[in-house]
Amino acid sequence: MKILYLSFDSGISYWGTKGASIHIREFTKALRQSGHQVTTMVARMGEEKKVRDVHELPSVEADFFHGEENATPVLSEAKAFARNFGLKKLLKKLPVKKFNLVYERYSLFGVAGLSWAREHKLPFVLEVNAPLLEEAKTHRQLALEPLAKSVEEYLFVQADHIVTVSEAVRDYVCSVARRTTVSVVPNGVDVKPFLHSASTNDAGRRKKEFRVGFVGSLKPWHGLEYLLEAFRRLPENENFRLVIVGEGPLGEQLKKEAARLGLKEKVDFTGAVPYEKIPALLKSLDALAAPYPKINGFYFSPLKIFEYMAAGKPIVASRIGQVAQILENEKTALLVSPENPDELAAALRRLKSEHRLAKRLGLEAQKTAREKHTWKERLKIIEPIFRSLAVKKK
Repeated sequence: MKILYLSFDSGISYWGTKGASIHIREFTKALRQSGHQVTTMVARMGEEKKVRDVHELPSVEADFFHGEENATPVLSEAKAFARNFGLKKLLKKLPVKKFNLVYERYSLFGVAGLSWAREHKLPFVLEVNAPLLEEAKTHRQLALEPLAKSVEEYLFVQADHIVTVSEAVRDYVCSVARRTTVSVVPNGVDVKPFLHSASTNDAGRRKKEFRVGFVGSLKPWHGLEYLLEAFRRLPENENFRLVIVGEGPLGEQLKKEAARLGLKEKVDFTGAVPYEKIPALLKSLDALAAPYPKINGFYFSPLKIFEYMAAGKPIVASRIGQVAQILENEKTALLVSPENPDELAAALRRLKSEHRLAKRLGLEAQKTAREKHTWKERLKIIEPIFRSLAVKKK
């Protein structure tokens, strides 16, 4: 099929290192590898690297916003909505016959894609990765909540099909639009780079350190404070080292917390790492951690879990949400209670001391990722949706 993929969220750059950026690149790559023609339009590229059929949308705003630098949350959100008018003009320049389906990643205030698809009678699929409105209210400031709610309801009701990454997100969508059609398609992973890459660093092994890694954005919902607290509980003489890969708003706070706990010499903060280097980095570690805290209605489909599995390393993760559905305790991971540093520390000590267990868990996780959680497997759910919608629109 000829697919127009849209991402209008200016907070997500195509070449970024956070999960949303990786998801866009890996999902559209999987579509192309499956034989589809994909034209991708994103709000930001993030780097100068050019890719065929990937286009950065020019910054288009109403003239009366010119020169204002997000002076207030109201103005910032008004600008985000105003971009729809410019984006619609840009979309009108596209050759309609080049596409037979529009697939958009949901963003707050974005209606131009649906409007354009409706105008040209093209099927419109909306991908919802999170309850963005609730996230904005909880973690930021949502000044134009009534407008955001109206846009959200319009998108959820009018989309021909909605794809959500988890059952919790599906339930959220259905609470807004009860009669909409929704399919759950978790995130996935391309296992090939993980199978074919070699470890980049054996320094930890030379020092006989047991290196535990975390990869992800340094944000409140990843529970890194509990991982630090677990490390404080580990015996000094057992030579554990923690490697935290990523950047985010909690970066400085976590460094201060590590110092406060006396862990400054035992924790490495690497900052963001290019995605192409992640497979080798994960394979250089001895264990991988996903210490999610208690979150009501846990709605994530963590990319890191699938990447951890593909790397073939033993995993310690919180028993919560989709994480507990994807990972099986004592078979593909050790699952612990959220916000329980004692259990987390005990699981890490167990992996260090029980070599056969650690190796078995890693190999079984990798096997499961290869058989069940590749993007190719995810397309087995999505492609029939595309074909069905294309037939209906004829």
